Amino acid sequence: MKTRALLFALAVLALAACNRQPEAKTFKVSVDLANTEGKTAYLMKNGQKLDSAELVNWKAEFNTPVCKDNEMYGLMLKGWRRPFMFFTDNKDVQLEGDAQNPNNIIVKGSESQARLDAFNEGYAAFDAKLDSLGQLLQQAKENGGQEAVQQLQQQYADMEEIQKMYCFDYVWENPKDAVAHYVLYRYKWAFSPCELRTMIDNIHSADSTITSGSLQQAEDYLVKQERVQAGQPMLDFTQDGVDGQPLTLSELAAGTKLLLVDFWASWCPDCRKENPNVVAAYQKFHEKGFDILGVSYDTDAEAWKAAIEKDGLTWHHVSDLKGWSNATSDLYAISFIPQNALIKDGMIVARNLEGEELMEEIERQLK
Repeated sequence: MKTRALLFALAVLALAACNRQPEAKTFKVSVDLANTEGKTAYLMKNGQKLDSAELVNWKAEFNTPVCKDNEMYGLMLKGWRRPFMFFTDNKDVQLEGDAQNPNNIIVKGSESQARLDAFNEGYAAFDAKLDSLGQLLQQAKENGGQEAVQQLQQQYADMEEIQKMYCFDYVWENPKDAVAHYVLYRYKWAFSPCELRTMIDNIHSADSTITSGSLQQAEDYLVKQERVQAGQPMLDFTQDGVDGQPLTLSELAAGTKLLLVDFWASWCPDCRKENPNVVAAYQKFHEKGFDILGVSYDTDAEAWKAAIEKDGLTWHHVSDLKGWSNATSDLYAISFIPQNALIKDGMIVARNLEGEELMEEIERQLK
């Protein structure tokens, strides 16, 4: 009887052990940011909110499940334009800094983040050189020195190309590193679809089984880019105009010889800087069959309308007032603004033209 009872007890314990779920492995993301009292922090991954926590005495903590790969995470606070992105290596990390200066937040505890910080330091050095050249270029324009302007414009373009190759080389030389995959996705806007395809193929050649969230996002972006390049059919959409009435791209395109779809926003300095060139193109070619549809990435209707009036943008305008979540962002793979698409007979004939290039292409297409 004792033996039978012992066997029964052992069987019960074994069954309980089999039914017991293993404890989920987690790591901590500790946040200590000045100027955050009473605010809510959101932990994000792949654009989705994973968790939220109120900051008390500038501090908050997240317990995060360990994931399969070394993924990027994001921290978001109200008032920030975009999340602060960081690596964790699936280990405890600490984020320290000031909420009013999110670009200078320090991440402690992640070797991957240390590699990203080193890359960012090199990238910032190129930004500093570009800023200096930009100031010199502006001075040359004000002084009317045409030869100096041309030389500085060439130097600026050369420095941009060097900075771009700095990114390309990092991705090319570190194909298995999730940091390189993030660099690829973060600076995807700088590369043509062909260049992106080359880098992605190199990663898969190094390891055909490799996966990461950033790599998948880069591949998804490339697919979208390839379907909205010159030679592809336009992708139709409908959004409300400034008068609240819906306007459909295909209907507008059908009534004009050549249509420029201009993606911009009132808060975008580069967009406002380019607007005079777009106005000049409209004034020169409108009577010959050229028209424009402005698609705004604003969230504030009044700021949007005020910019239209101030910049003299006397063409068609639409927006869903969702900022970067504008429906066309996904449709036309918009990762920065200004961007544009030139449409003729329902086909995209050119992308992202500015200044003289825009003028020349419009004239060529209207012949």
